[in-house]
Amino acid sequence: MKTSVKRKKEPNASVTRRSIAYLHEALDDHSAWKGLARELGKNGDRGLITAISGVHGSLVSLVASRLAAEEQVPLLIVAGPDYFDIYDNDLSGLLESTAVHTVSDELAPALGALGEGKKVVLLATVDDLLLPLKNPAESSQAVLKLETGHETDYGMMTGFLAANAYRNREFVEEEGDFSMRGSIVDIFPFGSKTPVRAEFFGDSVTSLRAFDINSQLSGETLSNIVVTGSFIAEDERAGDDWNLMDYLPAETLVMVDDIASFLAHEKAGHLSGRLEKFRRIDVNRFEKERHDFQAGAQSRLNANFRLLARELCSQQAQNLRTVFAGKSKKEIEELAEFVSEEIGDAETPAGIEVNWIALDLHSGFVFNGCDVYTESDIFGKLHTHKSHRKRSFKGISLKDLQKLKVGDYIVHEDYGIGIFRAMETIEVGDSEQECVLVEYEGGDQLYVNVQNIRLLSKYTAAEGSLPTLSKLGSPKWKTRKNKVKQRLKDIASNLIKLYAKRKTTPGFAFGEDSIFQREFEASFIFDETPDQLKAIADVKKDMQSPAPMDRLICGDAGFGKTEIAMRAAFKAVEAGKQVAVLTPTTVLAHQHAETFARRFDNFPVSIAVLSRFVSRKDQKATLEMISKGMVDIVIGTHRLVSRDVVFQDLGLLVIDEEQHFGVSTKEKLRQAFPGVDTLTMSATPIPRTLQFSMLGARDLSIVSTPPKNRQPVETLITGFDSQGIEAAVRREINRGGQVFFLHNRISGLDQAQNTVRELVPGARIATAHGQMPAGELENVMMAFINHEIDVLISTSIIGSGLDISNANTIIINRADMFGLSDLYQLRGRVGRSERKAYCHLITPPVHTLKREAMQRLAVIESFTELGSGFNIAMRDLEIRGAGNLLGAEQSGAIHELGFDLYQKLLEEAVTELKTGAFREIFGEEEAAGLLPPTNCDMSFHFDALIPDHYISSTQERFAFYEKISKAASDDKLAAIESELRDRFGNPPQDVRNLLGLASLKNLCSTIGLVKLDIQHRTLSLHLPGEDQAEFYNGSFFRNLVTSIQTEWMQPYKPRFQQEKKMKLHLNHPPQPGNDPVALMEHYAALLKKLSAEPTS
Repeated sequence: MKTSVKRKKEPNASVTRRSIAYLHEALDDHSAWKGLARELGKNGDRGLITAISGVHGSLVSLVASRLAAEEQVPLLIVAGPDYFDIYDNDLSGLLESTAVHTVSDELAPALGALGEGKKVVLLATVDDLLLPLKNPAESSQAVLKLETGHETDYGMMTGFLAANAYRNREFVEEEGDFSMRGSIVDIFPFGSKTPVRAEFFGDSVTSLRAFDINSQLSGETLSNIVVTGSFIAEDERAGDDWNLMDYLPAETLVMVDDIASFLAHEKAGHLSGRLEKFRRIDVNRFEKERHDFQAGAQSRLNANFRLLARELCSQQAQNLRTVFAGKSKKEIEELAEFVSEEIGDAETPAGIEVNWIALDLHSGFVFNGCDVYTESDIFGKLHTHKSHRKRSFKGISLKDLQKLKVGDYIVHEDYGIGIFRAMETIEVGDSEQECVLVEYEGGDQLYVNVQNIRLLSKYTAAEGSLPTLSKLGSPKWKTRKNKVKQRLKDIASNLIKLYAKRKTTPGFAFGEDSIFQREFEASFIFDETPDQLKAIADVKKDMQSPAPMDRLICGDAGFGKTEIAMRAAFKAVEAGKQVAVLTPTTVLAHQHAETFARRFDNFPVSIAVLSRFVSRKDQKATLEMISKGMVDIVIGTHRLVSRDVVFQDLGLLVIDEEQHFGVSTKEKLRQAFPGVDTLTMSATPIPRTLQFSMLGARDLSIVSTPPKNRQPVETLITGFDSQGIEAAVRREINRGGQVFFLHNRISGLDQAQNTVRELVPGARIATAHGQMPAGELENVMMAFINHEIDVLISTSIIGSGLDISNANTIIINRADMFGLSDLYQLRGRVGRSERKAYCHLITPPVHTLKREAMQRLAVIESFTELGSGFNIAMRDLEIRGAGNLLGAEQSGAIHELGFDLYQKLLEEAVTELKTGAFREIFGEEEAAGLLPPTNCDMSFHFDALIPDHYISSTQERFAFYEKISKAASDDKLAAIESELRDRFGNPPQDVRNLLGLASLKNLCSTIGLVKLDIQHRTLSLHLPGEDQAEFYNGSFFRNLVTSIQTEWMQPYKPRFQQEKKMKLHLNHPPQPGNDPVALMEHYAALLKKLSAEPTS
């Protein structure tokens, strides 16, 4: 793309907004609806059973919503697993004035609403109907209402919670938990989406706030809440006595979808008998019924705008109504424009006319003169929607794994490895202070004041390796630490030379975003996540810098890394540069090529592929075009590294799934393109790459926010079980999905295929591996992508980047033979839509597995939450013992010191080199910014601690001490105080003293003071040694001397004391009195003034 970018032609499309009534008209006019309404109207009594059919896609939701609106009675929808999500997605949008409750997640509010006589819609599964519940008469009494400004007997409330199956916990984490901390009570009511924090003054409720279970911080303020007891029977056998149907009013209308699956349930007879007292509509998915709506399923277009354009032309010619259901008019207008550009003026002289309904429907349908399309129909990606179900999208944080517990090994920077024994309060002079008690070799004990808690870290090394306890008073620890640091300096020096070479290598500075770049980005139909936007901004900033970019984008499969790469590619191509995209597999190269081609379709960009799927003749022609600059973007495998690939002007190199490339391949690329901007993408980067990024030798962007409706993959570890494999494959095929069966030995693929064929006769099965002829492999993969194959039995060739949203079960044979990041990548092939996905890890008997294999499997099973890729890579460092991190010789150092201290020493080594030997490379300003502040010691006469009556949990107190110790600014300390007030109530004086000390300590450390001593009547400043010329030549010391000689004489009576180091003693002024916080704020203001303003 060497010239300015422009659109192919001006669009000719009009979009008219319609209300839901537009679809109601089509429904009301159909004979099936009329007949159904008539039958229901004539049979208002219980016992009616009728049936409907031909309700494809979201038409079934439209029918259900009309029934709820017209009948004005509670509606119970019993849906099978294949249709549940349709109702779950659609009904809240179709029924704005009627509450919709999913019984599995919102049982309490659902039954509460029924008890109040509300006309609600309940969405349930067959298992929900069988759930044993309490007697409805007893449940109606179990309700507690809290209201701001009203009184509630505190003792009665706690008695209610205890009597109604609520559990008293230290912290609220799940439904049915409550926690009491002084005047604050946290409750997670049964059936509620969020927990609630109630604050009391006596028996009066002063505040009600929803709060987040992960951060434990409050959010939305509430005026009132209803706390219900558990409706679930404590005795599971009670299900034969009471269940959901006993709570339904007699006039309830029941809709069963689909009836065939319902009748196949083992308790269908029992359920049918219980449902006889209600009017019932059965949805038949396979046979025509009396009320047949004759709807058709909508086409899946997979972003093929040409095909969509042809369909729209055909519809307009037949006077059919085209309806786009989507979230925003802007997106629909852009879509209509894209489509109109594909249509010749002669085909539709008047242009394209579409109707838009602001609804986020699950899937489209063709019905009674209306063609309804949804985002999933058009783009082939399953839409995002607001589900009622509570899902956590936060991956397990490494910090969660590293919470310090009593008995854990702990590392003190100055004294070595010991055991964390307790948090104890001790008297220091006139004050009480809390300390961390650490036990060393021989039972020696060390009390570490919480002011110095930053010197402690949890010991982490190779899994299962136990450290040797240090001996207090022995010089061995210091010697060992200094040796490791020197070795690290040598390593860090090489890292910095690499970084320096990149910074000094001349590159190309791309320009600011053009109007065409903004147009390209606006054509992205989906909403960018915050992480995506941040990564895109980082990449653009790098590209606009004259230094070559070297950035790693770390993010899970399907989180939007490819879109980031395509925006970078557009920027490069628009500037007249070429782009190379390197992928580890041929299949991924071709899938990327299709994705790029669709995305760049409206712009004159030439895209080519180089892989073994391409014939030699075509490869030769492509190579010639690349060398002449006639190809803008080339996508390929290792073939791109070959000598005969010569670029005319390469400007951007994108490496996808970096962990699959060897060192030699990456070195070839660096040598071949030293000044080229490089963008690397990975879900689980190899430890060495991750470490380089974390140390600043390359830049890192983490994309951890998942799509809104993505569900975690359910991971199961089992032995080889024929029945289990059969059940897993059948379940996926029965719901219209596809299965990956991974067997990583080519010699065993045929046997695996025969096994699956015997277990699931009739399933369409094929095999794939990397040694197949190129054409045959391409045909198999394309057949699987097009759903012409149900089960693909393959080697790990599928492990890289494949995006097949319909494949949602993967079975990995001999999972114990794979590495941790490999397992994570393979699991990432499924779960790329909102449909629940499953990963079955098949292993030999657990007792026969090696320890490391068991650890890998345990980690992959526990890291099920979305966005865990970065954490998987971090955990990989621990399991490997970081042995291959920076060379095998370093694993011993990590064992000796623990990973955290090792990492800190490495960072210190890098900083010392940047501010010393390599200062010229980084510049004076950057080097100065890297200098760490001194650690000013604090001595004081007042209590400064977190009392156990304020926070009883030892772990939680330790966590807050650590937060306060590491808070480097007053803003961060204010945020911590706000969190404490929110979670535990107003901080007592001791806590406010602690926060004030932390603020003053930060200031004194920045200034360069060695120690600050606050006593009853005096304050002493301990100045650094005379060799610290930077301090004594600075403005603070000059201003200090001037102030002592002038304005400080009377109020403070300053006097110097010269011993080993200089001290300055000041008397406290009459104001602000004896309040420690006020006194510290007074001195902080004084010191800030000296730091900021020169005194004349």
